[in-house]
Amino acid sequence: MPFAMMLAAIQAVISFITGIIIALIWAPFISYAQSMPNYTGPPLGFFGILFGVGAVVIFPILGFVIGLIEGLLFAVIYNFLAPRIGGIRLQFE
Repeated sequence: MPFAMMLAAIQAVISFITGIIIALIWAPFISYAQSMPNYTGPPLGFFGILFGVGAVVIFPILGFVIGLIEGLLFAVIYNFLAPRIGGIRLQFE
């Protein structure tokens, strides 16, 4: 479980950084689409803000959950294969 929690925390931080980058890149484009001369669709300004905030909030949560599941699977597979293959060997002097 400690390995899975560490992997989940790392994945959440990476997902948070990714969410910020996506929000900074895509939210202005969504808002800019509304200002096009022939645009007749719904107002997108609020959608751009919602998308940006959603990317910064939802991505880390999903990253944590996916990282936790991934860490648990990696740990189970490693613990299954380590006795058969030999595991990781470290030598210190």
